[in-house]
Amino acid sequence: VFDAVIAADGSGDFTSVQAAIDAAPAGRATPWLIFIKNGEYKGHVNIPANKPYLHFIGQERDKVIITDDRLCGGDNAVHVSVGATVVVNANDCYFDNLTLENSWGHDKQAGPQALALNTSGDRTIFKNVAMLSYQDTWITPSTSNYRVYAKDCFIEGAVDFIYNSGNIYIDNTTLYINRKSGGYIVAPSHASDVKWGYVFMNCRITAPGNPAETDVWLGRPWHNSPKTVFINTIAEVTIPAKGWYPTMGGLPVLWADYNTMDANGNPVDLSQREDTYYYTKDDGSKVYGKAKNYLTAEEAAQYTVKNVLSGSDNWQPALMTESCANPEVRINAGHLEWEAVPYAICYLVSRNGEVLGFTTDCSYPYEDGYQYKVQAVNEYGSLSGAGKQSQPDALPQVQETQSAQVLAIYTLGGVEVKELQEGLNIVKMMDADNKIVYRKIMK
Repeated sequence: VFDAVIAADGSGDFTSVQAAIDAAPAGRATPWLIFIKNGEYKGHVNIPANKPYLHFIGQERDKVIITDDRLCGGDNAVHVSVGATVVVNANDCYFDNLTLENSWGHDKQAGPQALALNTSGDRTIFKNVAMLSYQDTWITPSTSNYRVYAKDCFIEGAVDFIYNSGNIYIDNTTLYINRKSGGYIVAPSHASDVKWGYVFMNCRITAPGNPAETDVWLGRPWHNSPKTVFINTIAEVTIPAKGWYPTMGGLPVLWADYNTMDANGNPVDLSQREDTYYYTKDDGSKVYGKAKNYLTAEEAAQYTVKNVLSGSDNWQPALMTESCANPEVRINAGHLEWEAVPYAICYLVSRNGEVLGFTTDCSYPYEDGYQYKVQAVNEYGSLSGAGKQSQPDALPQVQETQSAQVLAIYTLGGVEVKELQEGLNIVKMMDADNKIVYRKIMK
């Protein structure tokens, strides 16, 4: 079960994320599971280097909001080490099903630099996490071959909103461009010893309104020797024919996209992608360099999670992000019941969006008129989806468990219908004693 529960309404062990971190043990070698109930959690969050293996699991991604409004640019700016909403200094941290926001960037849709996230540790995982800001949303590790895996995420930004160094694998993620024109997705600064750099696999680039009316550069070279690839990208926005902005402060080694498609599934012409870059020295002279601007099919196939992230310690983040199977829940004699789910350490039960609790049993008390959800929890804290029958919405179950005959179904307004409607229904039945009874059934 979870080691700590954070709840803004006071129903958990802590009301703030930082308080839960402060109370967590140092020097862990196995996950310390922290569950966060729906709510807004305002304030800077710092995970110190001596507290690895902290796993933060949100109830629902868009309803667990960790937010702050510090600036790392402009007047009164603070350093990124204390300015990002969430600063991850520890290794082996895991974030799932929550939102990290810098409200300055997200609300104002303007600069200067306003970071939502700073990751400086190794082996960090984000699954189904939203990162929201405008400029410099996420600074990745400075240490050359530190690793991050981001899967099924939503990253919002306009200018250099994923930047710095490390081997960063961004998988099946939406990149949401919130500036109509003149933006840049990445601004890397990879040292020459970085093996892979930034890898975007099976991602979608989109924008508000009609995405095609938004244009964005894939990136610009912040410093040193950037490496970035986009593989199997769906570009709903307009990417300039050259793809990459030619100058900033470094000279890319590899900047390429492969199998890029537009919103309609048509291949994007990559023949004009930039391969010549420069930066300007203090004396005004320019330094030029060439970058590889394409991948072959064989080269693209090498960009697997295993190849990019396993390292010398055989790290397996893809395995860690696999959820348990959904519980198959039935209603019987006033209880929700389900078969044990393989690899589940416990189950989260919620009702009408409110957490009721966690259980290691395969049953939980049930009352009519509510919408229930049962989710399996794996050893890393990740939640499964809800089982198909995790809410009382099936008439065959009513007949089977109550020995009742369904006579009619009505909406709350008293209109007779042929089948259950979305929401609350009134069902007229004859029970085993041939008595007419009415039950409220939620679909």
